[in-house]
Amino acid sequence: MPPILTDLLLAATLALSLRRFILPYVVEDDIVRASAPVTMVASAVFLAALALTCSDKTFWSAAVTLTGGALLAFILDDRWPKLAVAAAAACLLAYLSMR
Repeated sequence: MPPILTDLLLAATLALSLRRFILPYVVEDDIVRASAPVTMVASAVFLAALALTCSDKTFWSAAVTLTGGALLAFILDDRWPKLAVAAAAACLLAYLSMR
């Protein structure tokens, strides 16, 4: 598989799960407690994607993937968190199937 496609899949996984991963560290509210299951899945997906990015990629490829994921996280809207986390998990599974 072309490495650019796997980089894009990992960047999309990081971007889609980043906001939910950071939520407990930024907001102390009932929203965090109400969305705890979604946050747990997003955290697992984010950390798995982060570990795969750091271990499977070269330095420059990992840097581009992490930067692209962070920039894409600012662009994407977190209006539907369950859909975003499901899409992040699907991107991670697609990456793992291509690996």
